[in-house]
Amino acid sequence: MKTLLIFPPQWIPYQPYLSLPSLTAYLKEHGVDTVQYDFNLEAYKAFFSEEYLRSLKSGLNAEFKRLDSSRSLSPVDQQYYNDLFIANTSLERVAGGISQAKKVFHDKNRYYDPDTLAQARETLNQAMAIISTAHFPTRVDLSSFEMGAYLRSYRDIKDSTADNEQNPYIKLCREKLLPFVAECRPDIIGISVAGDSQLLPALTLARQLKSANPQVHIVIGGYIVSLLADVIARHEELFKLFFDSAVVNEGEQPLLELANCLGDGRSLSEVPNLIYLDGHIQVNKTKPSLKINSLPTPCFDGLNLKDYLSPEPVLPLLGSRGCYWGKCAFCSHNEAYGWHYQKREAAKIAEDMRSLSVRHKVDKFAFADEGLAPSLADALSDELIKGGIQVSCSVNVRLESRFTPELCLKMRKAGFRVLFLGLESGCNRVLEHMEKGTTREIAVQVCRNIYRADIWNHLYVFLGFPTESEAEAGETIDFLADNRDIIRSFNIDYFSLGKGSAVARLPEKYGVSGIIESKTADEFKLSRSYKTVSGILQPEAREMSIRSWTELINKHPSRDIFKRLMVGDLLLYVSRYPLIEDLLKAAQIPPKAETHQDYPVSASGVPRLDKHLTVAVLNFDLLRIKQNISRKLTLPATPVKTPVVYEPVKSRLVNVTLTELAILRLCDGQRDLGQITAQLAAEYNAPKDVIEKDCRRFLLRMREMQIISF
Repeated sequence: MKTLLIFPPQWIPYQPYLSLPSLTAYLKEHGVDTVQYDFNLEAYKAFFSEEYLRSLKSGLNAEFKRLDSSRSLSPVDQQYYNDLFIANTSLERVAGGISQAKKVFHDKNRYYDPDTLAQARETLNQAMAIISTAHFPTRVDLSSFEMGAYLRSYRDIKDSTADNEQNPYIKLCREKLLPFVAECRPDIIGISVAGDSQLLPALTLARQLKSANPQVHIVIGGYIVSLLADVIARHEELFKLFFDSAVVNEGEQPLLELANCLGDGRSLSEVPNLIYLDGHIQVNKTKPSLKINSLPTPCFDGLNLKDYLSPEPVLPLLGSRGCYWGKCAFCSHNEAYGWHYQKREAAKIAEDMRSLSVRHKVDKFAFADEGLAPSLADALSDELIKGGIQVSCSVNVRLESRFTPELCLKMRKAGFRVLFLGLESGCNRVLEHMEKGTTREIAVQVCRNIYRADIWNHLYVFLGFPTESEAEAGETIDFLADNRDIIRSFNIDYFSLGKGSAVARLPEKYGVSGIIESKTADEFKLSRSYKTVSGILQPEAREMSIRSWTELINKHPSRDIFKRLMVGDLLLYVSRYPLIEDLLKAAQIPPKAETHQDYPVSASGVPRLDKHLTVAVLNFDLLRIKQNISRKLTLPATPVKTPVVYEPVKSRLVNVTLTELAILRLCDGQRDLGQITAQLAAEYNAPKDVIEKDCRRFLLRMREMQIISF
């Protein structure tokens, strides 16, 4: 039974995800003809093309003209009007620069210039913003996807997966995926849904695939499917419109049994971990996971590793499945593994790395473990050192005392260059309440050990765990500030009550007095609103996290890294330098050169508008609309003729008068101030000296704002 495995949008484009290579390796080892296809990457290739972006131009222009001629704008229309203006004014620049931006990510020199990389990534972000506006109110970026009409009910799923205007993946599926499937001619199509941002795109693809290929068995699986297993089992229509079956927990054994049963014409009741429709919905029993040591090395064959947005491939690996601690009250990651933990032998992991390194000419590995146990980190480091396997790695670890100075030094020698650490809170009372199994004192010691071993440590914290007071949240902020000399980087988030977590299962135990949910209206939602018996509320935690982040990074030794790089860049950047201090020196932002021109505007001066500027007369005051949006005001906007100047690189909008607009339109780099003055004096029948004085004053202000140059 030929099997096609698909990884759907919307996910990051920097490296492959591990699910397909793991499943492919296992199926191939057992004789199943298997093809893997990263359609997430294919979607980015389409989105990040000059042709695709320019194809959106006429629709964006038409929509802006429609709104600009309206009698009033509602709050929703004001957001759309703002987005359309930005999209229209930036489209040509972004479309013209998208190819070069992608090349930066593949260039082994320019990628390592932080400013160049940040500018390239901003071009990609702006491209995604333009695509979002073309499908308003949909929001799609490099790691998320939201449709305005999708409130997480089954009805929303049906409507959103058939909405050609708001869902960009319908057209993309027809043009790219369906022809590929027709050529591949599989018997089974498996779709792996690893993140919430993929659920709606995955179901969009599944619906079209099932409609176009009724003879093909379509099965979905992955972490999100495991979390939503109870919801999926309530909807027979899912199995009629979207897919034929769903796999929960780990997928290797169920997929193999599914292929065998379909090939032999046997009942699907024999397939473990499977949900399917046979008259009515059937939920098969789950089987224990396969022994992790029996699994083959992941297979990346068929994935074009050079297409990922990275100067060199970074391959994901797992040294263990599940979490060896498994008690954190906020976490549901173990759900995907049936709350079962097992670790692979260190020698096998080292051999995985050796074989992949040789086969694909790579030496960068990003371990995707929930937390690499200290014992396994120790044994794996020994194997890598003993075998002379030259690699650079990143991995998640827990903050526990077994990460001693000696172990950290050994890990550094073995090639571990970046460690991600989930501290969550800097308050011991909160750490105990969430059953984190560590203390702030242990965290300080482990961070110091990692720092002194010259390994980059990145901490994750969040604010607002149930019953956490504002003062206790402040302890977390103080922890980051007080220990900034031994913490290389960090991320501050706010608590979200996730489906499958201990807090969701036992809310009263953790101080949650009520969970707000609906069995139908938002049943596919993975996080819930809630009430607590005490402590700060989620909106307060969110605001505090944003404010604290800004305050902390401006005083942090790694602030120049924070401001220009993403977490996903760390392994490549750190690995490029022998020592972390070398990286910090190379990434320093030099003092800005003085650009202010204090000389007067002379009559012979030739002013020129920046080529990216837009000068226009709008029928609404866009500056006022932006204020309404930022203040979340619900006031309608009424028409008022407003001349504007918009600078898209720094997103600056300036209201000007009609006279000032006329001046700017003459700043073509050909006319000098004297010629501009003479033309305006003739047009307005005004004294030349008065016009010249006004021009000088206005152009001086525009020069100071770097809107024009001479």
